[in-house]
Amino acid sequence: MRPRPTRNQSEARLTRAGWLLGLLLLCAASTTARAQAATLADTRIALPASAEEALAASVQEALGVSADDAGAGVELAAAGAPVDEVLTFAQAAPPEGSAVAEPTAATAPSGVDTYVAKKRPLLAAGEIVFVNLCVWSYDRFIRSGGGAGFRVGFQSWKQNIQNGFNWDDNNFSTNQEGHPYHGSLNFNAPRSNGYGYFESFGFAWAGSFMWEYFGETHYPAINDWVNTSMGGAAFGEALFRLSRMVTDNQATGSGRFWKEMGGLAISPVRGLTRITTGEWSKVGPNAPDRFAKNHHMIWRVGARTEGSGNLWTSDTTHAFIELAAGYGDVFQGEYKKPFDTFQFGLQINFKDTQKIGRVQAKGLLFATPYSESENTKTLIGAYQYYDYVNNSAFEYGAQKLGASFMSQRKSGKDFEARTHVDLTAIVLGATNSAYADVSGRNYDYGPGVGAIMGGELRYKGHPFLALAQEVDYIHSLNGTVSGHLLSATTVKIDVPLFGTVSLNASYLLYQAKGYYEDFTDVYQRTPFLQTALSWHRK
Repeated sequence: MRPRPTRNQSEARLTRAGWLLGLLLLCAASTTARAQAATLADTRIALPASAEEALAASVQEALGVSADDAGAGVELAAAGAPVDEVLTFAQAAPPEGSAVAEPTAATAPSGVDTYVAKKRPLLAAGEIVFVNLCVWSYDRFIRSGGGAGFRVGFQSWKQNIQNGFNWDDNNFSTNQEGHPYHGSLNFNAPRSNGYGYFESFGFAWAGSFMWEYFGETHYPAINDWVNTSMGGAAFGEALFRLSRMVTDNQATGSGRFWKEMGGLAISPVRGLTRITTGEWSKVGPNAPDRFAKNHHMIWRVGARTEGSGNLWTSDTTHAFIELAAGYGDVFQGEYKKPFDTFQFGLQINFKDTQKIGRVQAKGLLFATPYSESENTKTLIGAYQYYDYVNNSAFEYGAQKLGASFMSQRKSGKDFEARTHVDLTAIVLGATNSAYADVSGRNYDYGPGVGAIMGGELRYKGHPFLALAQEVDYIHSLNGTVSGHLLSATTVKIDVPLFGTVSLNASYLLYQAKGYYEDFTDVYQRTPFLQTALSWHRK
C-alpha cells in the first residue's frame, strides 16, 4: 500500500476533484470518533489496508476521478474531515478531465488548504522601490567604499541615460552573489503579492533596470542587469518557497511568531509583505503547494581539503557547513508550475577567501513525459540555473538555461537509478582570469555553452551514490581576449548511519584551460575532498 499522505496534503488534493460515494459513511464514523477523542489531530478510523483500497477503487470508478484523488479522499475522510466540507467539494468540483474552477474565498470551506493569492500590483511596485532605496541608503551612508559613488541626482541620471550600458569592474562576490541576492528581493516583492514566477521575473528586470540607471553614479552595467534579474529570479524563487515552508498560516502563539521570524530571515521581502498585509498574524489556510510531495533539507558539517594539483600535496584542510535543500520530484509529476521541482545549495567555508563559498539553484521551468513503462520513465524538461562558486582555487558564476533529458529505472521495490543529460546555454558566465592586471578585474565575462551528465543510485529513496560531469565553455566579451574551458567531475557517497544521520564523502576535480590570444595559455587542476556528517529532514 502507498504511504499515507499527511492531512494537509490530502486536503490540498481535494481541490482537484470532487467525489461523494463511499466517503460520507466514513466521515460520519470518523466524526463520531473525533467527538470522543482527546485531540482532533490524532483521530483516525483504523481500516484494514484492503478495505481502504477497495473503497478508493469504488470511488474512482463511480465518479471518474484519479486513483490518487480517490485514495486521498479516503485518507481525508478517515482523518476526520467534517462531512459538510467533503460535501461542498464533492458537489462543486468536476470529475477528472474536466475544467476545474479556481477556488475563491466565498466557496472554500474553512479549515481546508485552499489558498487564494491576491494580486497587489501597487504594493509589489512600492516594495521594489523601497528595496532599492534601502540598498542605496546602505551603500551611500554605511558601506565602506560607498559614499561618492551613490550621490545620485538629476545630473547622474542624465549621464546614465546618455551613456547606456557598459561593463563594471566590481569584485566577483559583489557582482555574482551580491547582485543576485539584491535581485531576489526585487523578485519576491511581486512573488509575495500574488504574482507567479514569470510575472515576477518581469518585475525583477524592471527593478534592476531602475537601480542601474537611478541608484548609483556608475554607468549602468549589463553584467549587473543580467545577474540581478536572472540570478535574482532563480535565487528568489528558491528562497520564496523555502520561506513558505517555514511559515504556517494555521499556527498561533509563540510558535507562530518564531515561524514568521524564520520565514522573514529566509525571504525578508516576503516577511515585509506579510507584516504589511496582516498575514503575519492572520490565521487561515496555507497555500496548497506549500510542501511538495517530496522535499528534504540536509545539513552537513565536516572538513574540506583543497589540493594543489593533487590532494596529497595539500595542507589546506578546514571546516565547512553545507545546506542542501530539495523541493519536488519531477518523476512524481511535480512540474505543473516553474520551480515545482528545484534544488538549492549553500556552503560556508571557514578560513577561505570568502565565507560564502557556494550558492547554487537549479529550478525546473517545465517538463513533459517522453516515455513510460512498468519500471522505466523518461521526461524532457527545461531548467534555469544560478551558480556561484568562490574559493581560494577558482571563481565561477553563471546564469544559465538548459534542456534536459531525464530517466528513471526501478529495480524491484527498493532500488532505482536516475540519470540526466543537460545541454545548457550560458547567458552570462564569469570565471577567474590568469591576467587580472590586463582586464582590471580578476575574472572575465562572456556567454557560452555547456553540458551536464549525471546519475545516482537510490535505495528506498535514499541517494547513496551520485556521479556528475559538467563541461562549460565561456567566450570572453569583457576582460582578456580569451576562451575558458572548464570541467568539474564529482563523486558523492552517502551512507546512512542511524536515524536521520548519514556519513557523506564527496570528491570534486576542477580543471580549467584558459586560451589567451595575447598571452600564454594556462592550465589548472585542483582536487577537493569533503567528508561530513549529514542530518536529513523531510
